Amino acid sequence: MKKLILGAAVSASLLAGVAQARITVDTGGYPVITPADTYEIYLSGASAPNSFIEQLLTNTRVPAANRMCDATQPIYKYSNTGNRRDQNAYLCVMNPRNPALQGLAAGKRNLLLYKRSAGGSAMGVNPIIADSPVNFLRVDRNAATGCGAPYVSGGLTNIDCAYTEGDVNSSRFVQPDFGVSDTDPGIYFGANTPPGFAPVVPADLARLHIRSAATLVFGVPVTTKLRNALQQAQFPATNPCNPTNTRYTPAIAEQERCMPSLTSHQISSIFTGQMTSWRQLRVVGGTTNLFDNTTGENLPTGSNSDRIHICRRTNGSGTGAQFNAKFLNYPCSDAATPPKLATGLLPEGVNETQVHQLASASQVGNCLHELDTGTNATDPAFNNVYGVRWGIGVQSTENNRANDRNYRFIRIDGASPTLVNVINGRYRDWVELSFQWNRTHTFDTSELPIIEEYIKQAGNPIVMGVTNAVANHTWGQSGYMAVPASFDPQANGRISLARPVNPLSHATVTEAPHTCRVPALYNPRTATSGLQLF
Repeated sequence: MKKLILGAAVSASLLAGVAQARITVDTGGYPVITPADTYEIYLSGASAPNSFIEQLLTNTRVPAANRMCDATQPIYKYSNTGNRRDQNAYLCVMNPRNPALQGLAAGKRNLLLYKRSAGGSAMGVNPIIADSPVNFLRVDRNAATGCGAPYVSGGLTNIDCAYTEGDVNSSRFVQPDFGVSDTDPGIYFGANTPPGFAPVVPADLARLHIRSAATLVFGVPVTTKLRNALQQAQFPATNPCNPTNTRYTPAIAEQERCMPSLTSHQISSIFTGQMTSWRQLRVVGGTTNLFDNTTGENLPTGSNSDRIHICRRTNGSGTGAQFNAKFLNYPCSDAATPPKLATGLLPEGVNETQVHQLASASQVGNCLHELDTGTNATDPAFNNVYGVRWGIGVQSTENNRANDRNYRFIRIDGASPTLVNVINGRYRDWVELSFQWNRTHTFDTSELPIIEEYIKQAGNPIVMGVTNAVANHTWGQSGYMAVPASFDPQANGRISLARPVNPLSHATVTEAPHTCRVPALYNPRTATSGLQLF
């Protein structure tokens, strides 16, 4: 059974009982975690919704009755040093104004939610099926045992801690209480199976409670220099969206009207490795190709600099699994071509697409950033020995809202990844986020009601209307929408950004969501919603 073994300071804190109203700290400012007063809940899985998960716990704009944490008290965020996204934990006083959190049987006041993102969505499926332990960040530490000094940023008190997978001094081997995946659990087989786990079979699904919580929109990001090259090729020189135009500025370049586009067929050709050079993208109406059409600082230099580089997720990632289904029809069809596997440090002179597989969304972002800048200092998970290169990847649209990383989302088949385009049926790259727990898992007292309340609020469109601020890009609003199985969409077939609900679903009235199913209007026989004509 999961339990932390806490530091020496805990013994005295236990004497304080369960009536403390706030989290106490030691002389160094580190929280004193008291098991008698703290629910410890472990969540593993998808890295794509990390910002959403954090917002749900910490955003003060979430209505008081829907919050999990008391916004009037300090909220602590623990992170692994480095990218700060593979392992996190949040410690807070539970919100006394949320009715579902009042009068819990154990009578505890504080919540410590651990979130493991390393390994991606399948870590929120396969260990849940097996009810087996995985490594989480150890947080009962201070400066002497591997954690940095607490600092305030983004309204949270942050503590960064050294982490090594499997090291007992920095990690805990614990059974997750529940998991989160970007897609339905049934898709994690074949190339979607994570290393060390068996493929998911139908009998495995019967062992899970599965809750579909929200629509999540994904996109295809490219390195900024590649985005600029596509703009130069797809917009006339007289258009301010073309980088060669003197009126071209970053403020203009980032607007929706200036987003370049790739077709689904071009994207599938790239990710299956059928296209190996950017010279294979021909410029419409011209006699040249994308690479030779590009001029100035946006063009990579050196031998074989036209080689295609892909920054994608490792097997078991929900980001990768949904992409495979949407663009490659894999594993939805036995005839589908799987994605090209990682190539390692393959010399660029070999006529193959370079594929770099990364364990988390942040590592994919760092891969793209390093390729665009020609650097090799951001993330040890990617070794950039190539210099400046054009790269392409897969990300959820919560990423890079501030455009502070050197990659940009593009249109797909002419449509940008906005919520509006999803409900219009113009944008295809979205799936339903899924939470699940094992039917036989042993929970500590009152943990399951807390988890169910968390999942409920994760699917609440009022909450999404607030937390979607993290996905409000210069090109439009993206992010999350509630699912129509739980909430009614707008009757006029449009979207309310304050209460976003998707009228479309990969589910039916009688069948759970399946990523391989073509989305359609949910329950048209009884719902008052519809789809807009255009």
